[in-house]
Amino acid sequence: MDLLEKWQLVGCMVTAVVVLAFLYWGWNQKAIKSEQARRIEAARIRSGHVPLEIPTTRSGLRSAGEHDAPDTLPEWFIQGSGEHAMVDETPRMQIRYLDVDGRKVQNVLQVEQLDLQKKLIVGRTDTPGDVRKIFLHQVLAARSAETGQRFNLDTWVEAVRVARRRRGLAH
Repeated sequence: MDLLEKWQLVGCMVTAVVVLAFLYWGWNQKAIKSEQARRIEAARIRSGHVPLEIPTTRSGLRSAGEHDAPDTLPEWFIQGSGEHAMVDETPRMQIRYLDVDGRKVQNVLQVEQLDLQKKLIVGRTDTPGDVRKIFLHQVLAARSAETGQRFNLDTWVEAVRVARRRRGLAH
């Protein structure tokens, strides 16, 4: 191996190291920006912002909104009807989760209770008498049953936690 071949080999190795360093730097910058965006969104939710992608109900400034039909789009908000978005704590959702045997199951579930202490969703399916208790860590995906719009279950749970805290209810 002569001197020219050695320098070509060294040049190729240096180029490979520079390319790898550039790829790592780009990946690291993307990870930093993603983490910043996640933290900003979490802070917005903690301050009372209700994201549009989670199930909401309409509510006047003083009403509890318990009997309103759920909304997923803020058309009523844009029209200036004097109401505001409120987290729907009992949405009807299409949920995909792992059952006790580890199999994937998909159901349409009318949520009856979200237990924040036990991290558990209690709801009933369309079959009479079929009540399901699903731990949050078992859930693979959640969608609005009415629109089919996918939403982040963790974001929904955090928004419910904030809404309960603002109403003065215990976790």
